[in-house]
Amino acid sequence: MPQRRRSPFLAAFLAAIPALATVPCHAWAEVQGALLDRQTVGKTIAGIAVELREGYVFPERGAQAADALEAALAENAYADATDPARFAEQLTEQLRAITRDGHVRAIFGSPFRNQPAAAEPEGAGFEVRRLGGDIGYMRLERFMPPEIFKPAADDAMRSLSDTAALLVDMRDNGGGHPASVAYLVSFFLDPGERVHINDLIWRNRGTTTFRTESFWSSPTPVHYEKPVYVLVGPETYSAGEEFAYDLQALERATVVGAKTRGGANPGGLMELGSDLFVVIPTGRAENPITHGNWEGAGVRPDVQAGLEDARDVALALATRRDKT
Repeated sequence: MPQRRRSPFLAAFLAAIPALATVPCHAWAEVQGALLDRQTVGKTIAGIAVELREGYVFPERGAQAADALEAALAENAYADATDPARFAEQLTEQLRAITRDGHVRAIFGSPFRNQPAAAEPEGAGFEVRRLGGDIGYMRLERFMPPEIFKPAADDAMRSLSDTAALLVDMRDNGGGHPASVAYLVSFFLDPGERVHINDLIWRNRGTTTFRTESFWSSPTPVHYEKPVYVLVGPETYSAGEEFAYDLQALERATVVGAKTRGGANPGGLMELGSDLFVVIPTGRAENPITHGNWEGAGVRPDVQAGLEDARDVALALATRRDKT
């Protein structure tokens, strides 16, 4: 009989699966009191497949990934999966092999468990100071929701509004809320003009139709018109990348550092049961100037610099420009 050919999508899944059988998984799982059984594995695969088909922002690619996942299950590719954490890691690797989407991931253990209470404005993560030559420096690791972010951004920008230039350090920024990105960008734009900053294109669940959520500049208590340098690197991700990409597209900042990770497709956390979760992007960014985004490619700096050297390089650029 002729041998049935596997699709390239299924092959991408199966290529990584043998590692499941070689990982010493029992010790970790027993400590956590959780071992996978076939019913849980099947339920998890079914739940992810539904999200891929119903919600993934790229419907055709989502259907292909769902088909490959179910085919792998039918071939008993997960027969040796017992450690839920390792199973989640393996599914993440396999899903990304097909989707090429850095936001897609499976997770064991709720990321919201034992989370601290919502931050106050003073805990929104801004670090501000003045460097030599009266150059301002602002470091931010995450874009908190607007109700927390805006008061903190106002305070940070007021304290740096009289500097000769500003360095905004996004090298460790892992993402956050797009409305907060638009608000911070607004400080650097003409307050007399309403500027279109970014769009998010969302898939209408269960259909192949989409809706657009637009982000525009908004009034801010101060306006910063001096030179701006945005520091980026391999850990800059998602909303952190958007901030650099938006200002670069608007020709309002010089981006300094190394290429970013390349994640432009937002999505929410879906619970699958048995403390397993999946993130399937239901949207994608679309810049109104470039009509594209940084997915996969990352944000490419205007001035290349090593991760540890980026601040010094930007400071030298800002100081030199201030003297000319």
